[in-house]
Formats: sequence, structure tokens, C-alpha cells
Amino acid sequence: MDTKALRQKILDLAIRGKLVPQDPNDEPAEVLLERIREQKQQMFKEGKLKKKDIKNDTIIFKGEDNLHYEKFQDGTVKCIEDEIPFEVPEGWCWVRVRDIAMVKGGKRLPKGASFSEEITTHAYIRVTDMKNHSVNISNLRYISDEIFSAIKNYTIAKDDLYVTIVWNNVAC
Repeated sequence: MDTKALRQKILDLAIRGKLVPQDPNDEPAEVLLERIREQKQQMFKEGKLKKKDIKNDTIIFKGEDNLHYEKFQDGTVKCIEDEIPFEVPEGWCWVRVRDIAMVKGGKRLPKGASFSEEITTHAYIRVTDMKNHSVNISNLRYISDEIFSAIKNYTIAKDDLYVTIVWNNVAC
């Protein structure tokens, strides 16, 4: 088995909960998800979240017919069995990423913006700086306060998870 196949097999076992034995004493995911929903509602009441941040939250559950359903904020329910790729272990459940994390879109630098090689206030990490599961900081570029002000609502903070996606428009 080559390295890529081994890595894929380990990932597959991990997301199916089969990499290590499951502890029956672990709190069920449904309990954690309920706490997350309550916390998001509290943050909304405190003004830390806006209505748009919670309006698309849903609950995924298994019906009496053993099929997966999704309940929306307006109370409607939709069968999503065709979206469920595999069964998860007892105590686990399916959830949309947007329901457990704040998902933000990125922002490109304004047209004509330039980088500086000199260390200034704001380091700027480019997609090209992210390769082989790490960030190359040996060739950091920097942006001015003016450019940072234009994109600051799209920047990340300490402890944020930063994910980049590049769409390739390839015809098959």
C-alpha cells in the first residue's frame, strides 16, 4: 500500500469512528450540539451574533423510518438520506459545518494593491504560501494599514481555522 492510499484509509477509518474503539461513556454528540445551539442563541441575544449568522441553522436527525431528515428554522423538514454517505457510530450524528462553526468568505486584495517585502504591520498569507500541509512563512509579504482596513472584516484571528479552496473550472 502506498503512502497516499494508507493516508486515505486512515482518514476513512477516522471519519467513520473505526480508528479507535468508541467509549460508551462519552457524551452523545446530540447533547453537545444542543449546547452549541443554546450558546449561539445566547450570543444572538447578547448581540454577538446577527440574525444572518443563525438563520440557516438546521438539525439533522433520524426519523422513525430510520432515514435522515433535516429540520429548518421555519419548522419544515426534508428527507436528506441521499446526502448521507455512511452510518456513523452510536452517539455520533451528522451536522452541517455552518451549524457548529462560523463560516466566513474570504476577500481578495483590492485591484492594484501591492505587497511589500519590508516588515510592516500586517503580514499577508497567500494561498501559494500554503503547501504540503503547512504555511511557508519564509517569504511573507506585508500589506499597508490602508489595504488592511479594506479587508479586515475578512481576516482571521488567533485560534481560527483557515481553509482555502481553489475552484478549477475543468470540463469533463
